[in-house]
Amino acid sequence: MFDFFGTLVKNEASEWQQTLSNIAIKQNLPVDGMDFWVEFSRHEVNFRKTRTNMRNPEQSPVFRTYWEAWRDAFVETFKAMSISGDADAAADYSIERLTDQEPFQDSDAVLKSLSLKHDLAVLSNADDRFLHGSIKYNNWDFKFIESSESMEAYKPDPRIFTRFEGKTGIGVSRMIYIGDSVYDDAHGSKLVGMTSILIKRDQETPGRTPPPDSGEMLEPDYTITSLSELPILLNGE
Repeated sequence: MFDFFGTLVKNEASEWQQTLSNIAIKQNLPVDGMDFWVEFSRHEVNFRKTRTNMRNPEQSPVFRTYWEAWRDAFVETFKAMSISGDADAAADYSIERLTDQEPFQDSDAVLKSLSLKHDLAVLSNADDRFLHGSIKYNNWDFKFIESSESMEAYKPDPRIFTRFEGKTGIGVSRMIYIGDSVYDDAHGSKLVGMTSILIKRDQETPGRTPPPDSGEMLEPDYTITSLSELPILLNGE
């Protein structure tokens, strides 16, 4: 099982900065693009901090998609910057920009190699629209594709993993989860008993769930720096 953004395809801060700059230009907003990005990020991260009650996931707030959360963050950003903008259109454009993310150099070959011996799946914190759009853009095929939207929970909430198990009928002990976030991917998958592989790339991916200030963080079973290490790790090749 793969995380998607930051693991298989790029999701760099510079691209998000360009997205916010483009929105400012498209909507004729009297703001600097970088200032717009910084202010939006300040409001958007509050959603990530509060969307899941990790002490009692069943008491988490009502699920919101990224589109809904980003629309609300744009409303708050416009208010904070004393400007008038179209929050719905800004959220739509942010979604659209994620549907054609470029793959990392090692993604294609590794997915093809692993598919010869393993069933492959994606479980991503994402809306269906941009997750399926990016998979189609990259011409990839997975046996299972699920998102936070389809599972109505966000990693590291253990419910997203157990709901995936219930939908596919595959026990978590038979699943290996590969992702780039220590908290969302490694800690989250370990909470339900999955084998976890953390990929530590050179780039810093924006949009990760802020980890708690205190509390034990479960460590991944393995750490790699490139997906090209996976065939050797999983198949002994």
